[in-house]
Amino acid sequence: MSSFDSSSLHTLHQLQSAEALSWPHLGTSETSVPPVTEPPRSTRSIDRRVANPDTSTILVAESDETTRETLAKMLRYRNYKVLTAATGRDAIVAVQQQHVDLVLMDMDLPDLDGFRTTRLLRQWMDLSALPIIMVTSAASPNDVIQAFDSGASDHVTKPIDAAVTLARIATQLQLKSALHRLRQSEERYALTARGTNDGMWDWNLITGELYLSPRWRSMVGLDGTDWQPNGATWMDLIHAEDRRRVESDLEAHLCGDTDHFETELRMQDGHQTYRWMLCRGLAVRDGRGTAYRIAGSLTDITEGKVADALTGLPNRMLFNDRVQRCVDYQARNPHNRFAVIFMDVDDFKLINDHFGHDAGDDFLVSIASRLDTSLRKSDAIIARMGGDEFAVLLENIRHVDEAVAVAMRLHDKMRAPFPVGDREILTRASMGIVVSEWNSDSDQPQPTSEDLLVRADTAMYYAKNQSELPYAIFNEEMLAENRLRLELGSELRHSLERDELSLMYQPMVNLANGQTAGFEALLRWEHPEHGPVSPSTFIPIAESNGLIVEIGLWVLRKACQQAIQWKEDFGRPFMISVNVSVRQLSATGFVEAVTEVLDETGLPSQFLKLEVTESLLMQDPEHTIDLLHQLRDIGLTIGIDDFGTGYSSLSYLHRMPMDILKVDRSFVESMFDSDKNAALIRSILALASSLELNVVAEGVETEPQLQRLRELGCHFVQGFHFSEPLHPDDAKATIHREWIAE
Repeated sequence: MSSFDSSSLHTLHQLQSAEALSWPHLGTSETSVPPVTEPPRSTRSIDRRVANPDTSTILVAESDETTRETLAKMLRYRNYKVLTAATGRDAIVAVQQQHVDLVLMDMDLPDLDGFRTTRLLRQWMDLSALPIIMVTSAASPNDVIQAFDSGASDHVTKPIDAAVTLARIATQLQLKSALHRLRQSEERYALTARGTNDGMWDWNLITGELYLSPRWRSMVGLDGTDWQPNGATWMDLIHAEDRRRVESDLEAHLCGDTDHFETELRMQDGHQTYRWMLCRGLAVRDGRGTAYRIAGSLTDITEGKVADALTGLPNRMLFNDRVQRCVDYQARNPHNRFAVIFMDVDDFKLINDHFGHDAGDDFLVSIASRLDTSLRKSDAIIARMGGDEFAVLLENIRHVDEAVAVAMRLHDKMRAPFPVGDREILTRASMGIVVSEWNSDSDQPQPTSEDLLVRADTAMYYAKNQSELPYAIFNEEMLAENRLRLELGSELRHSLERDELSLMYQPMVNLANGQTAGFEALLRWEHPEHGPVSPSTFIPIAESNGLIVEIGLWVLRKACQQAIQWKEDFGRPFMISVNVSVRQLSATGFVEAVTEVLDETGLPSQFLKLEVTESLLMQDPEHTIDLLHQLRDIGLTIGIDDFGTGYSSLSYLHRMPMDILKVDRSFVESMFDSDKNAALIRSILALASSLELNVVAEGVETEPQLQRLRELGCHFVQGFHFSEPLHPDDAKATIHREWIAE
């Protein structure tokens, strides 16, 4: 008996005559069907493509031929492709061998009923892959329950209503298509997540629920744990110094101030250490613009992105970004102040030259570790800017004195010796400080992060070359000096060929007889436009650009030539002192270059005194001792300049082949300030006596200073009290002068 009622058939006849359609008959196969059993998994190759709704294929499994053909005609009229089956076995074979998008399943099939057939099909394909609509009896509610228990997606009842059936078929196909698109989206999401190695997160701002992908958990050491953070507790994984900034960036996006959420932060990695992460997200908003959900990614950017590969500190890129964030925040909060400290390690190149780059790298790692541990507090970050340069950002400061205090703490950390291989190295750091103070009412634009770094670098250069302190605070005059320095650095390269350099000579007086004992050669530069340029300005420039090696050799040759000229004029040689640059002493072939100059000029080696600063001697004592012995072997006199300002070790001093200690002028200037200062000079003289060394005091400018030095037993003096540096002809006139009356 047909399962269609008469009204449904009448509706179909009307549709057929109105459209003048011809509905061809599609019957079932009459071949024998094998028994239905569960196939092995390897044979479950079912085509799960989702057909276009206009070409979806529907299998009508119906035992009644009239109903089966009527349903087929109805579906073809709606542009569906139709397959038919009269038994449960036919239905299973059709699904196995052909592409089927949906099954309209009669529960009263003759061999296998529709419930069993559906259960068998569900072993092959789930609800999303193959929707099955069961045709049940309207008189039995239990049939509906049994249909769903067996795995049906939906049901229709007999007698079949054409409109309801078509609507439910369309709904199931739309649902299948939507599930397929969702699965594709999820697969693309999963592939993208695996491909980018990112961790994914999804935060429901209404309920507080937070989804974290397995990769996210792995990145922060939570894989394999049952920890279930919510939107607030996951912040506990963030470094305390970064937490407030992350919360501020997140709030700015949720409030609509920024287009997206993006921030760098340090997070635990499960090993009690922190790694740098880039956290990104985008909020979902309702019709009023209120964010109710935010999702995004977490990327490990520690290596080669925001962290320095050698030291593990933040690198220049991250530091610039953090400074710019402070600049932007100050634009919204003009009273907020922050400071940047730019630091350079003095004479780092010497360590690379003496010990090799591997040792230099170890040295930088030691510096980074020492500096980082001294700044583990809130609102501070230290970064390696490149080479031997480091920078510190201090957020939320009230006064520049806070930045000065940090600079002095860093300075103290740098004073202790650093192990390099089996040796210890002494160094110091020069620091420039700039405090961001911007008036929003001013016509001047707010400085950028690069502007602030340039200013801090300028102040650092000032501290390195002109300040007695290890730091200098930026002021606008320094920028003008910096521009002049750049200009002079370019023109200094041509100073020798243009004959702009010259030597002046300051007499050194023997306190035993009051006569001239020798001269110190001092370099001068007469610039054609700027006039005399101070040595404190151009010598550091020559040091930094490497010209000091060439210029230093010119000074050495010129001084020796002058000494020989005076020997010819007066029949006896005079001691000539030449200052040796750090770069010169470390240059390859320095001893050979000195020997060549002596041979070329004919000056006896015992009348050439090379003065080396104490700080240079202690940077690499073992290498320096070896080099000084080589110089001493060719007959040179060796002096330590600026003695008392460095950190000489007695264990090294007694091994160094020295002849003279030169007391720094700062001790002479302050020796009347307290008994302690005078006692310091007395101690230096006592040390020199025990080491059988002579002592020269420089910077003598007054008669009381001279008298006190004579009382203390100093051997030689020089300074403006006797003479300023002189041109060679004027210096010649002082050779027989009695400087000190009896």
